[in-house]
Amino acid sequence: MHTYSFPKDFLWGAATASFQVEGHLEADGAGESNWLHFCRKPGTIENDDIPLVGSSQYTLYKEDVQLMKWLGIKAYRFSIAWSRIFPEGTGRINPAGLDYYNRLIDELLANGIEPWITMFHWDLPQALEEKGGWLNKDTCKAFGDYSGYVASKITDRVKRFFTVNEIICFTRAGYGDGGSAPGLRLGRKEVNQTIHNGCLAHGMALAALRANAPKDVIVGLVDNPGNYVPAIETPEHIEATRKAFRLQNGQILTLIREGRYPDEVIADLGADMPEYTDEELKLIGAPIDFQGLNIYTPEYVMADDSAPRGYRIIPRCASHPQMNVEWLKFGPECLYWTPRHCHDLWNTVPIYITENGCPSADRLASDGEVYDTDRTMYLRTYLRNAQRATAEGIPLKGYFVWSLLDNFEWAQGFQKRFGIVYVNYSTLKRTPKMSAKFYRSCIAANAVL
Repeated sequence: MHTYSFPKDFLWGAATASFQVEGHLEADGAGESNWLHFCRKPGTIENDDIPLVGSSQYTLYKEDVQLMKWLGIKAYRFSIAWSRIFPEGTGRINPAGLDYYNRLIDELLANGIEPWITMFHWDLPQALEEKGGWLNKDTCKAFGDYSGYVASKITDRVKRFFTVNEIICFTRAGYGDGGSAPGLRLGRKEVNQTIHNGCLAHGMALAALRANAPKDVIVGLVDNPGNYVPAIETPEHIEATRKAFRLQNGQILTLIREGRYPDEVIADLGADMPEYTDEELKLIGAPIDFQGLNIYTPEYVMADDSAPRGYRIIPRCASHPQMNVEWLKFGPECLYWTPRHCHDLWNTVPIYITENGCPSADRLASDGEVYDTDRTMYLRTYLRNAQRATAEGIPLKGYFVWSLLDNFEWAQGFQKRFGIVYVNYSTLKRTPKMSAKFYRSCIAANAVL
């Protein structure tokens, strides 16, 4: 029997995001975010769902911390809602917003759980959106100011920070595809500018966090790169896949890790390149302390000398299995290959899987349990690939399951459930699913079971 054990110091955690789980979005003086504004437009969200109460972690955080303690996790990754702290994005400070996060932080620490904080997880103050949002570089500066202020108030207790979460999602999906807030469909050059500005915001927040925190505070980035897997694990296909990973992620992860746009990206974008300065590239390329990776689904690559870049991305066949949502194709190898590519290319910092999970058609059974066999299978096979990475010496140091709770799944509203804990949205009762019990057993054994 193969033993899928992890290193003894491997960090087990769970993750959520403020807009998705907190509810009470305008309570206690909070300002409106662009996502709440977007949700209020009829037809933008499935079933016209709005997370005004949702999972209600804002009121039930103590109960949720006890769930985390029962699971055995040692770290909780959550995000701060910018508009709770600065209702207009800049200027006036709302002390009640910071008070909530202080209560949550203290509750976590009292129960032996370390807070890992994401400064921005998509919910931009609407007041800044109305000034151009991520098209406006003033937003980047405002984000740095907000990050520095928060750091000055909580780094006596919080030592792990992420700047931004998934730049491609709050830029291209919001300003190009129109399916996310603010729901715009701009031209290619404008969208590329928002992507660059998202990277600049990371750089400005990185500098601000470090300037306002003790030396024992470390700061990283959360990215959801394209996950490129060799269709066949032979040297030529592995090398082609590594090249594909670097170039296909050239506008965000490669830019941040190398401090420059790859020549091939500049050539491909041509007249649609964003405007930037050398000083901005220095901010963007400042070394990070650790790399967070949100990994769900792969793309497959083969070497091809006849292709312009020497590789070919293979179209997935129509019958490729998916996990209860069209975009999430099953492919557990990516939990090995994405950390490996990062290590092979940049080989400098610890890596954490900051999100991994899947939605399931969860239902309460007659005995009150939720038997999410598909999610349990998904987690088992993906975690085995994470264990492969650690066994081969790749510096993968921890894993945060997505998500702790069923929550608001952006444009799909409450219609998709990603949690390992079931939430009854009428009563707010929490019920650990079979996947939660599986995850708890893995944490206790420090191995994939």
